[in-house]
Amino acid sequence: MYPYNFRPKKVFINMKEIFIAMPFDDEHENVYKDLIKQSIKKLNDTLKKEEQLSIYRAKDPKHTRSGWIDILEHLYTARIVLGVLSGDNANVFYELGIAHATQQIERQLLIAEKDYKPKFDLKDLIYIGYDPDNLSASVDQLSDSIRDTLKLYDIKNDRIASKAKKKLSYYEFDVMLKYGKRSHWPVFPESTDLNIINGLAYLCHAELIYLATVQRKKGKIEFSYWWSDLGNAVLNLLGIIDEAEMNERMLNVYLSC
Repeated sequence: MYPYNFRPKKVFINMKEIFIAMPFDDEHENVYKDLIKQSIKKLNDTLKKEEQLSIYRAKDPKHTRSGWIDILEHLYTARIVLGVLSGDNANVFYELGIAHATQQIERQLLIAEKDYKPKFDLKDLIYIGYDPDNLSASVDQLSDSIRDTLKLYDIKNDRIASKAKKKLSYYEFDVMLKYGKRSHWPVFPESTDLNIINGLAYLCHAELIYLATVQRKKGKIEFSYWWSDLGNAVLNLLGIIDEAEMNERMLNVYLSC
């Protein structure tokens, strides 16, 4: 499976997951246990239970199809991709290359030994340096950087949502008022106002909603839609749903995909 042909099963970002791209040899195990894991634990201690982050590390062999697809699934949908440059591991660079080419830079964070000598193609990348002989000294810095990365991603999304909001016409706004209180809903085209149909078409094109199912019921075609992450963010900006409802929808839809 080539990344170009891959499409994740879950179209939403898992807001609670950090994907760790790092070597798995014994030399770097302490970096995971004493730095990365402790940094995330420190951050989680300051978050509400429903906001706490989980860690994904690739466990299955990459040469098996199921293992590689599982890695791609998490790589495409994790809220943060944290890469360890130390060791110049080919698998790590490959995973980070995929992330750089397909995912927002605001969702990526790099770390390396303080004396790390980057390769030519990596010389312009910004990374956090750590002391391999005193990993605990970098826990606070990495924890703060993860928090900052979360905030940066939220700011980026707020800007995207604000831009999408400004492009709404009467038709799309009418749909959002009519269906915004529901996380997903059915539509029967034969009995639906044309203005609503036009609004649905734009919202689909702008990726504010997604088509969930199409089925025939009692001789009629039923389309079922649900709000995307961006759609829920715009609904929140419009005051149709509150932030708690927005976050719950994003999590529930991700888990049910």
